[in-house]
Amino acid sequence: MGRASKWGMFLLSLSVAGCAVKRDNYAIPEVELPVSYRHNSGEKSETESTPGQTAPMTVPQAVSKWWTHFGNDELNGLVEGALANNHQLKAAIGRIAESKAQWGAIKADQWPVLSTSAKEDITAPRDGKGDVKPGGKTISEKNYDLGLQISYEADFWGKNSAASEAAYNTAWSSVFAREVVALTLTSSMVQNFIKYLSFNDRIQTAKDTERVYKDMLQAVIDRLDDGEATSLQIAQQRTAVFAASAVIPVLELQREQARNSIALLMGKAPSEVNLQSDSLDDIVFPEVKPGLPSRLLLRRPDIRKAETELIAADASIDVARASLLPTFKLTGDYGYGSHHLSSLLSPESLYYNLAVSITQAIFDAGKRESQVDFAKARHEVLVQTYMETAYTALKEVEDALVSIRFLTLRKQAQEEAVVAGGNAFELSTTSYTVGTLDFLTLLDTERTMFREEDQLHLIKFERLQSAVDLFKALGGGMESDDAKMVAAADKGENRTTLDGKYATDEEPQSPEVNHVPSLPEKEGFWVQLAATWSESALERHWRLLKTRYPNVLENISPTFRREGVPAENEKWYTMLVGPFEQRNNADGLCVSLRNEGQGCHVLVR
Repeated sequence: MGRASKWGMFLLSLSVAGCAVKRDNYAIPEVELPVSYRHNSGEKSETESTPGQTAPMTVPQAVSKWWTHFGNDELNGLVEGALANNHQLKAAIGRIAESKAQWGAIKADQWPVLSTSAKEDITAPRDGKGDVKPGGKTISEKNYDLGLQISYEADFWGKNSAASEAAYNTAWSSVFAREVVALTLTSSMVQNFIKYLSFNDRIQTAKDTERVYKDMLQAVIDRLDDGEATSLQIAQQRTAVFAASAVIPVLELQREQARNSIALLMGKAPSEVNLQSDSLDDIVFPEVKPGLPSRLLLRRPDIRKAETELIAADASIDVARASLLPTFKLTGDYGYGSHHLSSLLSPESLYYNLAVSITQAIFDAGKRESQVDFAKARHEVLVQTYMETAYTALKEVEDALVSIRFLTLRKQAQEEAVVAGGNAFELSTTSYTVGTLDFLTLLDTERTMFREEDQLHLIKFERLQSAVDLFKALGGGMESDDAKMVAAADKGENRTTLDGKYATDEEPQSPEVNHVPSLPEKEGFWVQLAATWSESALERHWRLLKTRYPNVLENISPTFRREGVPAENEKWYTMLVGPFEQRNNADGLCVSLRNEGQGCHVLVR
């Protein structure tokens, strides 16, 4: 092959490479979301916010510490203790450190490798093995070497940067995975606490039932002495007493199991957990406004996790495609070498070399093409996983909303049933005492009254559990940006970055003084986002915005404004996006952001 042909093949490979250069943005599939939830009735609270009654509150769309809306200080302490000590949560934080370290190792491939070496060796015989003549003397020779070596793989096709992008999003996936664990942990703690209180109520009802049955048994025995009752009636009433007594140990067992689950979630032994709350009347039922469905894409940590995994898989396609193209590697040595240590650093001992190598696989039995196909197939799987996760989130919200709606109606009807059952029992007791009612009817009204009371406790528990399910389905206390992560125990730590450190997740920070910021000197239209971010979250949030609106923000840069907020050891910023030359471009971006639950307004200079 002639020189011209060789250069032609090289130029051809360069032209093909244009199809494999790393992309600047990776697309997220659009999820068609409804404007509102089907069962979001918007009904107002029915009572004042007092323990055991419905609270007249609307949970904020960016609520933090969602469990505090149940109005129980003991529950708040249990959740905070679990966030501080739960072993699964600590393991999830450890996985963040793993993925961050992996990202750091992959990112380092984009830089040259610089190393140094120092060597002393001695060779005998000096001219090589077998060179000494018979009777001759073996002469040795020393060599000294001191130098620097450099090796660098030129990232012409974006292979290393795409691999770094994939690892970066994998690291963030572990952050969101930690949030999934935390959300599951907090909801499990609240559910077990509610379950514990429900069993307390049911045990009390069972004991009251046992007491009333025993009193009635004594009354029947007294009537037997007067000849107004039979031995069969006594046996029937005694059966009712023993049946009521048998229920109590079962409920107590289930209550202890709920307490043990709470201890496990807190990372403690069951003997270390002592609960003071006695009844479901010690907590408040919050009215939850779910907000816009579009906010699920920003609030649900499992959706955010699926999103980052999808972006990582998309970047992996670029890595696989780049492996089809030649590899350019630069190597070099610079140092000193001498047979004598005294002259090692003299000018005449200097040596250096520089080499550029181009490597292109010719035959690998389709291995690299299969790697590209695998990356594409993996990406398609994660696309469907992302869509399924988003629609599953919608289903879970709707399930929780409809459960609350119908359980509220059922609770109201059951309360009427309990009142009616109590009245029927009083009337039947009086009638039986004066001899106008038969014993079987009395026994039936007894059982009915206490059955309805126990059923009411179950309905209250299911209704509260549905409220927990709704908080969980909405993403709990997750924020739409990464300025805040799920709570940890120590209140003094900074908000999370990829370091995996967390602080208590407080209510959303806002500037102490609301004002219109001074705009940059360049004229145009600016979009100000109605939120504040920590310094560590700014870059991440801007990257997400560029991923969601690649065309709109292609030539746009953000401006960050420092704000004074009541946060210790933390700097908080607002974000200005612009300038846009046309007002309709700025308005369009702001409308899209509002549809996703992100407040904003347009400013003009």
